[in-house]
Amino acid sequence: MDNIDRDALTWPYQLTNSVHRELYPVLNPSNPELSADGKTVLITGVSGGVGKAIAEAWSIAGASAIILTGRKVDVLNEVASKVKEIAKIPTIKIIVQPADLTSEASVKQLWERAAKDVGKIDVVISDAGTMNWFRIEEREPSEWWNDFEVNVKGPYLMCHYFLKQANGTGTFIFVGTAAIGTAFPNMSSYNASKIAQNKLMEVLHNENPNIRTFTLLPGLLKTAMTAQDFLPFARDDPMLSGGLTLFLCTPRAEWMRGGIMSVNWDIEEMEAHKEEIQREGRNKMAFLNAKLGKGGHPWET
Repeated sequence: MDNIDRDALTWPYQLTNSVHRELYPVLNPSNPELSADGKTVLITGVSGGVGKAIAEAWSIAGASAIILTGRKVDVLNEVASKVKEIAKIPTIKIIVQPADLTSEASVKQLWERAAKDVGKIDVVISDAGTMNWFRIEEREPSEWWNDFEVNVKGPYLMCHYFLKQANGTGTFIFVGTAAIGTAFPNMSSYNASKIAQNKLMEVLHNENPNIRTFTLLPGLLKTAMTAQDFLPFARDDPMLSGGLTLFLCTPRAEWMRGGIMSVNWDIEEMEAHKEEIQREGRNKMAFLNAKLGKGGHPWET
């Protein structure tokens, strides 16, 4: 174990030559360019490590209101206390509203509370997720399907109610995973549901051109969801996700809309290759590893 490459599970998904696994200035929430002044944000999955970091990042950046949701009320209250403590704006409004994101009634109640206490929500960060770890035949179908309930139905319900109050503007960030580019054993429901989630992001982007949409890849972190096999490689700072959610809400990220952005990728290097990334869809999911079109793929032989 002492000789393993701790980046071995990061390299296969690395778009840029430079790789980031610790917070750097461009994504530091205290960076004035990432100011959240006047913005209201709703964050799901705050009970997890990434969700907590995202909430803290928005507090540091000066958001005017943050709505925290998840299933564990005690954890939500702990996060709320920490967020209030470190807030840049003393008058920040912190709302705690537990919700079951697989329940339409529960999500509707969440948005009714948001409208009552905050008004319009500018940004939604959909971080809530779950991951089964077993072979396809090992558990009951209902247990396998649970990943779709949380990872697809949940974000869909959040999109639905976000759009109803958005008045055509706002930002919706899906927290995804690099696992959409793999077919790891024991992760069939997780991989498939996260691919579906990313496709939901792409359709949201195409249907609502004035809504800013992104899929954020948070890297590999030591969280309750991290499979035991991956722990030796889980070295990414959760605050990278916090900073990146702020960055994606700035004009500087406008050209990345409708695409995937990993915390490990170097933003300035991507900007240097912006034209190629846009032209070739380098930050999009590929349909097939082939050149499709009239005449078919140009075979090597």
